[in-house]
Amino acid sequence: MTITKRRDPTTIARVVVALVGVGCLLLTVQGAVQATDRGAAMMIDREHDLPALQHQVDLETLWQQFVEQVPPGSRISLTQARTNKDLWRQRLSELAVLRGCVVAQAGPHDYSVGVTAVQRKRPTSPGVRLVVRKVG
Repeated sequence: MTITKRRDPTTIARVVVALVGVGCLLLTVQGAVQATDRGAAMMIDREHDLPALQHQVDLETLWQQFVEQVPPGSRISLTQARTNKDLWRQRLSELAVLRGCVVAQAGPHDYSVGVTAVQRKRPTSPGVRLVVRKVG
């Protein structure tokens, strides 16, 4: 005679939730490992990954210009870039949050902020410029 034990439904749910959590953790670790690998490679050899270095320089330049031109707590509206529209919209939104600004989709705003591409003077010089226009 065999005795079968019934599993508790809450135990099964807990196992499923734990497995989903571990899967999500593995996905996020992959990005962290890639970022660490790129950072270490760039520290060792500045020309190792030129596109990644150029992107980093572009972001640092935009952040410096954002801090200089847009006061904290401002309401801003984002203008479309000609290239990499989604990338620059996302990055400008992140910079605005870091600066304590509010991104207004519609309605009144203090500044109109966008990104324009410029020609690089050197391979490692910035290839973008922040365009800020005060409204009103």
